[in-house]
Amino acid sequence: MIFLIQYINILTRDGKSLLYRNYGSSDVDRDLLAGFLSAFSGFMKEISKSDIKTTATDQFKYFYTIIDEILIVVCSDLEDEDAVINTKITSIKVKFIKEYGELLSSGEWTGNRSIFTGFEREIDESILGPIKISIIGTGGVGKTTLVHRICGEDINLEYQPTINVDITNYDGEEIGVNRSIALWDFAGQSNFRSLWKSLLDSTLIALLVLDSSFENVNQSKEIIQDILDKHYKDALVIGIANKQDLPNRLTPEFCEDILSQAEREPPIKVHGMIATNPDYREKILAILRDAIDKISNISEPNLKS
Repeated sequence: MIFLIQYINILTRDGKSLLYRNYGSSDVDRDLLAGFLSAFSGFMKEISKSDIKTTATDQFKYFYTIIDEILIVVCSDLEDEDAVINTKITSIKVKFIKEYGELLSSGEWTGNRSIFTGFEREIDESILGPIKISIIGTGGVGKTTLVHRICGEDINLEYQPTINVDITNYDGEEIGVNRSIALWDFAGQSNFRSLWKSLLDSTLIALLVLDSSFENVNQSKEIIQDILDKHYKDALVIGIANKQDLPNRLTPEFCEDILSQAEREPPIKVHGMIATNPDYREKILAILRDAIDKISNISEPNLKS
């Protein structure tokens, strides 16, 4: 996964870093950044609070804007669109002013940088957006029920098919994740499946929900081969063998053996589930927590404060 924004630094005009988030693959020399900013210090004094200025070097573009005595700097790749970066900076600036503007303008800030640590989540949300988890599978396997179980909501046991896609936001703090999570619940009926290719875009994790029947698991193997392997090889796919309480259901291990015939790398791990049972909520949350840890180690940015 490529992150065009390399880093964001919130600092004083004299170059003292208050809050720093690195989204690139390597560390940034902050002394070099301070030197770069000092070269523009005379010009920055003329920047109004509504301005976002930009300049470029051989490798990167630098965007900067002023809030009282605080400077926000964003470094991006040269190919990134200015309008996209400006929108993200504006969002961060508005939220920062709302949170800390009164303190900074009053002159009561003592120089304690730790008060800004709580703003890291807001920055990550603005730069990265929520973690997209797509919940896919054929109709009637319990995808929507699983979403309700994750969110701790009441479950309607009467089957109501999803139309196209439902998007539910889940606060990742409950499972120790510093970003929100967007749960995309896909309609499983065959007439909607042609839309999956586009709807899966930007998916980091796909939960492939099964009803644990032999027929359904084999159908799901085709979903892996025809959609996920062709278009989304980088997404982490996790199998959820739902409805384990019903008669004649395949074990998670048996489901895993069938799905392994799709020869996906890494192999799909399958977990047993009874989504209608509230006792399984902690299990699905643990599955999500582990999955997010895995994609964080592989494809997420190097977030260093």
